[in-house]
Amino acid sequence: MRAMTGWPGGRKVAALVTVALELWSPGHWPAYAPMAAAWPLSGIDDTHSTSWADYGVTTGIWRLLDVLGDTTATVGVSGLVAERHPETVVAVHEAGHETAAHSWAQEVVPALLDIDAERTNIRRCTDVLGQVTGVRPTGWMSPRATGSAHTDDLLAEAGYRWTGDHGDHDLPRILSTAHGPLVSLMHSDHSDVRDTSAGPYAYRDLHRELLDQLLAAPGPGVFHLTVHAHVAGRPLLAGMVGQILDHIRASGDVWVATHAQLAAHVLAHQGSTP
Repeated sequence: MRAMTGWPGGRKVAALVTVALELWSPGHWPAYAPMAAAWPLSGIDDTHSTSWADYGVTTGIWRLLDVLGDTTATVGVSGLVAERHPETVVAVHEAGHETAAHSWAQEVVPALLDIDAERTNIRRCTDVLGQVTGVRPTGWMSPRATGSAHTDDLLAEAGYRWTGDHGDHDLPRILSTAHGPLVSLMHSDHSDVRDTSAGPYAYRDLHRELLDQLLAAPGPGVFHLTVHAHVAGRPLLAGMVGQILDHIRASGDVWVATHAQLAAHVLAHQGSTP
């Protein structure tokens, strides 16, 4: 990858705020749900864990939209959310946020699909998000960030400009595919799903320190904040997200961008060179 000269306006750090708005298909639920993890039950539908996950679409996303205010985010949306709760996805779009495809449901992991099923999954998600918002998504995030050996080619084939499935570079990079360039944008290493065991205040302080470290480094850098509507959309953690966003706003050397904006910047300044 060629060296970057920096971000628009001479900013040192680009900040990506990612919100995952997810659902699981009937008969599936997140294994990390508090009761599922603490007291797993086999052979039954875990109605409690399903209800816990549904909080994201019924309540959490609305609180996060308020917390975000005029800070634009990229919202990774399960196709099932768009099918069942189109008014919620429309509200996200009308608030000015980017909507990215996040597979049909969280148990539909591309690495578990054959190539035809994966192509169908991409097309199905693309179509429903385009129908609901009126805008075709240009970015994709696989559940678990686990694409297959074919995912990058299939995304480029379907007209996607960026993917969130790779975690091997600090800075964006351009991937070569059989159908043209695809920009790889990492997600955060620090997630509300994994990194809150030390408590919400430690989660807040971790992100504020991370941004300060990036601002103190030579740059350019990318700051990632990744949250899930069914986790960080709950009152206390949402408050911590708000304080992290306040820290971003108070740091004058930060360009807050959607994934689509960052991908466009990379393509414009690096062409199609991997």
